[in-house]
Parts: sequence; structure tokens; C-alpha cells
Amino acid sequence: MVTDKEAPYISTDPSDIERIATSHFQSSAGIPPVNIMIPATWSDEFNPKNHINAEVYTDLMNPITASEFSHIISGLPTNKASGLSTISYESVKHVGSLCYTIIIKLLNACLHITFIPNS
Repeated sequence: MVTDKEAPYISTDPSDIERIATSHFQSSAGIPPVNIMIPATWSDEFNPKNHINAEVYTDLMNPITASEFSHIISGLPTNKASGLSTISYESVKHVGSLCYTIIIKLLNACLHITFIPNS
């Protein structure tokens, strides 16, 4: 997930990822970004690697299935503090099938439109 300006979204576009990664690393140290090019000695580090099978990413944006969601939820730890949403893992584990369906539809909509709400 990336936050570009104020709209978080998921990007799989290589040029978009390069632009955002460059911007992040140029500004993450608190130093104002300067328009500099990546040195040639480093440019290969940012190119696709032949030893990494790109096929592993082909299903990344496939819709979440009910069985996948159930498997992930059942494996979540208990007795943990809730996050900003104030919804605990235990609460999600005990909701009914209608709520599971709604959560899955919401998550799949986020994947489909490549947008993750910030609140």
C-alpha cells in the first residue's frame, strides 16, 4: 500500500512503484529531496531479478475467498489490544456469517479499486 498525497492505494505499476520508492527514500531521512539520479552502480539493484519468479505475484490481487478469510481469521492471536478501529481480533472471530460476507466484500472492493481508506 502506498500513500500518494492523501489517497492510499495499492500499485503494481513498475514506474509508479519506482517513483514512490524514490520519493520515499529521498525524504525519509528528513533531508529535503534533491533531483538526483540513482548512480549506475546501484541501478541494477532496482531492476527485476531473474532469480525471482514473477509468477508468484500473478494472484496477488485475486479476490479474497471465504475460506481464505476464515483461515486467516482463525489463526489470529487472542487477548491482543485492538488497533485504531477498536475492533479486536476476538470480535472478528465471533461475528456471524453475514458480517464475514460484508467484510470480505469490503476487502475485495479495496483490492479491486486499489484504494485503502485511512479511516
